Amino acid sequence: MVSFVCNYCQETLKKPKLDMHAQRCRNASFSCIDCSVDFVGTSYRQHTSCITEAEKYEGKLYKGNKKNGGGSNVNNKQASKSTVDQLKAKAEELKTKTEAEKDTKEKRRRKDDLESGGGDKKKAKSGGKMSCWDKTELPSDTVEALVDAIAAHVGETSDETFEDMKKQCVRMVVGHPMNKASKSDVKDKFKKALVLALQQGKVKLAKSI
Repeated sequence: MVSFVCNYCQETLKKPKLDMHAQRCRNASFSCIDCSVDFVGTSYRQHTSCITEAEKYEGKLYKGNKKNGGGSNVNNKQASKSTVDQLKAKAEELKTKTEAEKDTKEKRRRKDDLESGGGDKKKAKSGGKMSCWDKTELPSDTVEALVDAIAAHVGETSDETFEDMKKQCVRMVVGHPMNKASKSDVKDKFKKALVLALQQGKVKLAKSI
């Protein structure tokens, strides 16, 4: 009967005991003691016959029954082919998984891009100037931070009332993770920031505020 050795714990086993050992030894993989062929997974189950002791130790000098020798070679080739097929299948599975993860990351990145600029998805899709508002960085100067918020929120034109615009832009700055100014301080500096944004041409109002 064909004997095997566990490549992980080096225990020698007969074929009927391999399945039970594989359950007990989690990292087990097996090699045939006679022909030294390694088996992946449960491919050892197809290894039903092997070279004789004479073939093993006499090597090229062996002159036994050619028919039997041919049978051993066929079995070895079949076992090797089975191992290669399993490795190819594993590689294909890993490739598919990697591509799926890459696609998921890309979708998440696009979603984050759409949500930039105070979470206003509509403005991102309509082509408003969202690039000046960074969700991770904020100017240390409160007025400059408000200017960026105004440009991002308003875009090129706006028909909002002064109070609505102020409310939204103050909320953007106060809610920013890098903001250190108080809400009252941000409110007090909004009008100055709006004037500066108009002077710099970062925003153009549709009607007087």
